[in-house]
Amino acid sequence: MAEASPRSSVPARLYAEWLAVALVATLLVIALVLGRLTDRLDHIVYDRALTASERPPPEDIVIIAIDNRSLQAIGRWPWPRRVHAAALDRLAEAHPRAVGYDVLFVEPTADDDILAAAVRRSPTYLPQVIDVPGPNGAAYSIALPSGPLAGAAAGIVQVNLHFDGDRVIRKAYLEEGGDGRAWLQLGAAMAGLKVNGDSHATRRGLWQARPILIPYGGAAGHVRTFSFIDLIEGRIPPELLRGRHVLIGATADGMGDSYPTPTSGITSQMAGVEIQANMLDALLRGEAITPLSRDWVLAGALVPLWLLLVGFLRLSPRGAANLALALVFGILALVFGLFRFANIWLPPAAALIGLLFVYPLWGWRRLQAISSYMTDELRLLQSEADAFPRQQRAASQREITLQATLLGQAIDRLRDLRRFLSDAIGHLPDATYVTDLDGRIALTNAEGRRLAARLDTPVTEGADLRNLITRFRATEGGILSPFAEKAPDPGGAEAVTEDGGSFEIRYVAQRDATDAQVGWIMRIVDISPLKQAERHREEALQLLSHDMRAPQSAILTLLRGPETLVPKPISTRIENLANRTLQLAEDFVQLARAEAKPIEPEPIDLNDVAIDAADALWAEARARGIKVDVEGIDDPHMVEGDRQLLTRAVINLIGNAIKYSDKGVIRCTLAEANGQIRLTIADQGVGMSQEQRAKLFERFQQGPREGIGLGLAFVRTVVLRHGGAIDCQSAPGKGTTFTIDLPRSDIDPYAEY
Repeated sequence: MAEASPRSSVPARLYAEWLAVALVATLLVIALVLGRLTDRLDHIVYDRALTASERPPPEDIVIIAIDNRSLQAIGRWPWPRRVHAAALDRLAEAHPRAVGYDVLFVEPTADDDILAAAVRRSPTYLPQVIDVPGPNGAAYSIALPSGPLAGAAAGIVQVNLHFDGDRVIRKAYLEEGGDGRAWLQLGAAMAGLKVNGDSHATRRGLWQARPILIPYGGAAGHVRTFSFIDLIEGRIPPELLRGRHVLIGATADGMGDSYPTPTSGITSQMAGVEIQANMLDALLRGEAITPLSRDWVLAGALVPLWLLLVGFLRLSPRGAANLALALVFGILALVFGLFRFANIWLPPAAALIGLLFVYPLWGWRRLQAISSYMTDELRLLQSEADAFPRQQRAASQREITLQATLLGQAIDRLRDLRRFLSDAIGHLPDATYVTDLDGRIALTNAEGRRLAARLDTPVTEGADLRNLITRFRATEGGILSPFAEKAPDPGGAEAVTEDGGSFEIRYVAQRDATDAQVGWIMRIVDISPLKQAERHREEALQLLSHDMRAPQSAILTLLRGPETLVPKPISTRIENLANRTLQLAEDFVQLARAEAKPIEPEPIDLNDVAIDAADALWAEARARGIKVDVEGIDDPHMVEGDRQLLTRAVINLIGNAIKYSDKGVIRCTLAEANGQIRLTIADQGVGMSQEQRAKLFERFQQGPREGIGLGLAFVRTVVLRHGGAIDCQSAPGKGTTFTIDLPRSDIDPYAEY
């Protein structure tokens, strides 16, 4: 078959499409935010939120309106300044908290001294004028209240308002200035705010700082308002003015000081003095809306976008759709939550547009990538050379019919492959038989025919496989035939034949596409060479053990005899080396047998194993002044396994605990949890470092005290062969704890075996 050309996988294509979609969507959101392209949509959302958050009229703010009735009574505008002085005198009698006089007094008159005297009677704030551009080519000019008025006022303020793109007043800057000077907004000054530090001293040209969005309490007329003429003529009760913030400004028709606001409606406007009153009310209540900077708006739009993009990779299509809906509602909830409870405005339009744009875009590109991949794969499969001659279907150039044609050809090829696999069974190296439910052979291979001929039971198609199975005898009492009563599926066992051959027989049910059983598949493997190798291995271990033990035992006998002429220090050293060699031989043989010995499971109470191991080492523990306690043995802890191997494994662990402990108690605790029997052996010895624990169960890994380094390797082998797990927790100077988990047996511990 020709080698397939390198190609991209579905994940690779989807990742490429995902990166493209992520890049396009991110650039779109950045353009929307930095280009302020969604301001109108954000204004609509803000206006709706503001309308839904109307509040009752403020009790501590009063407007004195220069209205149409006042103009009719006093005369045409502008009025003499003694009229304004009279109004301030009336106010001074009521003792207001502060007065904001939203009228410009920048041209000097003969009455300035009279007005200045009235201004001093109450904390009165007067506005200035900032003209842009200024005269004689200047960038701007500033006109302060004339003559003594500037010095008499409690503060000079600015009353500039700023239109949004739809010509609606929503925003104001609490602080403006130029060339080292700074002025607060009228409402900010009356609310007691101060200029923000000395940063304005280094600025050049006009600047604006501390923007807020004005949370209007209602439509025009929401703030309590009295006519100017009523103030002059004393028709306003002083208690309605006492201790309140009083704003004086024009509301009469044709005076030009009125603007559209989010709450003033489509056809009406709100006077500038009432806008200042709403701003003052918000600042006094601490409810002025702070608009987030462009950086925060961009982050607020990109975070949900990238959450959805990551969700495209991690979640199913339904999960991604649910995530998109959750993000949309989450954004709206966050925006209105910040607006309502934190007085922060986060424009949501860019984030919502980003989500609504990226979701269908990804759906389109994802389907396109999968469709293209499937078409390319089917084409590649069709073009690859193989050993199956087949008919070619008529090709189509239309996308839908092209995919259908290629898919049909792939199905044909799958059928050919199935036939090929059927033919390939005949060349398997092991004897293989395929039968129906009655044991009639439907398919076999050359090795199967040779084995049958060797056992004088030739097989042909339709022959009964059970005749061949009778030639084998199970060595361990297992079930060789799937046709036997209560035969497991899958099943099998090791068997021998009369000619001395050893075989492994395994069988499994054959099922169709509906999972219905239609027959059996049996494999018979000749393991005679393996069994012979195992016998040779055991003989070699026995020979090695004997040849190593005999000379060492002779050495020990000579050293311990009465006529030895070897000096005592040398004799002791030789004796230790001989004992070490004997122990090495014993441990090595035990480890080798633990690795190869067939385990014949029997019911074992692990309590007995722990008690036997502790008893076996009682004398050694006592000699070292160590106590071995076995705990948790009130109830049986049944497992299935080889008693001799498990007992020796526990002896090794307790022996190690004794070896590496100088005093204290060694606790052997048995417990049951999660279908496992747990044996914990904890000592108070010298402990181990992390480096020592990393190689703990390797062969010939010796500790700082006497030992061969095979004991723990033996323990690990025994535990793993019993389907369990072993763990070690230790630290230098804090002792060591070994934990063995073995599968719990469901056998009745009180039954007789």
